[in-house]
Amino acid sequence: MKKSDVSLKNLYEQFIKFEEDNHLFTKEIADVFFWERIRFTVFIHILQKTIDASEGEKTVQKEKNLKLGNYFLKFRNYLMALFRTRRNPFLVKEHDIIFFSNSRRKKQDDGYWWDIYTDHLEKKLHYSTILLEKDIFLKYRKPVKTENMVYLTYLDFLVDLKKYFGRSKVKLSDEEVNYLRELTTEMRSQFGYSIDLEYYVYHKLTRRQRIIPYYQKLITKIKPKAIIVVCSYGKEDFIEVCKLNNIPIIELQHGVITKYHVGYSYEKDSAIKINFPDFLFAFGKYWEESVNYPISKENVVNVGFPELEIRKQRYEDVKKKKQILFISQKTIGTKLSKFAVELSQIESLDYKIIYKLHPFEVFSWKEDHPWLAQSNIEVVDHQGVNLYHLFAESEVLVGVYSTAIFEGLNFNLKTFLVDITGIDYMENLIQTGIVTKISKPEELVSVLSDKKTEEFDTELFFKNNSIKNIKEELEKIIGRN
Repeated sequence: MKKSDVSLKNLYEQFIKFEEDNHLFTKEIADVFFWERIRFTVFIHILQKTIDASEGEKTVQKEKNLKLGNYFLKFRNYLMALFRTRRNPFLVKEHDIIFFSNSRRKKQDDGYWWDIYTDHLEKKLHYSTILLEKDIFLKYRKPVKTENMVYLTYLDFLVDLKKYFGRSKVKLSDEEVNYLRELTTEMRSQFGYSIDLEYYVYHKLTRRQRIIPYYQKLITKIKPKAIIVVCSYGKEDFIEVCKLNNIPIIELQHGVITKYHVGYSYEKDSAIKINFPDFLFAFGKYWEESVNYPISKENVVNVGFPELEIRKQRYEDVKKKKQILFISQKTIGTKLSKFAVELSQIESLDYKIIYKLHPFEVFSWKEDHPWLAQSNIEVVDHQGVNLYHLFAESEVLVGVYSTAIFEGLNFNLKTFLVDITGIDYMENLIQTGIVTKISKPEELVSVLSDKKTEEFDTELFFKNNSIKNIKEELEKIIGRN
């Protein structure tokens, strides 16, 4: 079997066995349980390499070519930070709640960039709030409507100063270095690809050592009653400081969670994560049982998704068109876009095809997928087109494992999942019969006329009255604390 044909399920099971055989959750480097901090990144690195090694090499080359430009962008950001005192996190007053976003803002019709996870809550909670935000690809999405927002550019600047002067480095013992090198070698023999774990762990733990004092200063300054994060993996340093200060941490679900998502799935008893939020606010009941979380089931609370609920009401009068909407993702964009082009070339198909790019594909899709650029498919390559409006006006939805698949089901779309790497994420959904798995464009055309929109309880995936639910649960948590 070629590496590109390896299923996500098989790769995941191989990865879990590798973890268990090497007792990785019990291993410490520089007195830190290092594996929980790099687990997600390592798995995604191997997955992407497995899906398409040539694309991985191309991506690395692009990153190298852009490295010099990144330095200029960093310098610009640091210079702006010195004068943008209103966005300085060290100058803010006390607030009841800290939001820590994932910086994935979406542009709205009025030209403002909206945080779809936190902006709906900011003004509706009975607490004072402050939002921490990082840049994304060294750029900021602005203008924004979020009133109380500060940038973590200031912390990055201070961390880079320590790096420049060689301060606060982590020292690895000879034994630790040898262990990481041996682990790297074993990973390469198991998967065919590897990360230089010595290099990666050293820089990860060194950054932890450098940034934790600044996170502590922030917490001391703001004195929050609770922390709300979006996407907890990658924020372990911040979560560690919050736990040391006994501040409850809540994560808002931001995407699909399945047993194959190593950011959340901890199947084996030996698999633990210390620096995980205390509570997870899930979209609906479906997600409660989707994985074994590293927290108790009582702390996984179904609250809903405000953005979906509000948008669905806004577009309820939009009329349906004979339109097929493809939802792309960077990891599967090559195969899915080729599928869409082949579908568009079938003469008997009398549907318009729209291909919605993932934000991470927007800047390079014409180079990466020239066949798509040369087709008659309408490609949505800018972030101003609202996804929910496309849901409302389309009849058919095609994708692989995006969160948008679940959202689209709430708009009564005939939904098809293409059987390519990543489809395993959706095995539970496929088993419900609500969606249909297909392998070829001709298969979609043949079943399209017979496929009916399946009826189901939409609250299974997204609970109603989301803002009310979040407010009530937050009151309970803060009250208990």
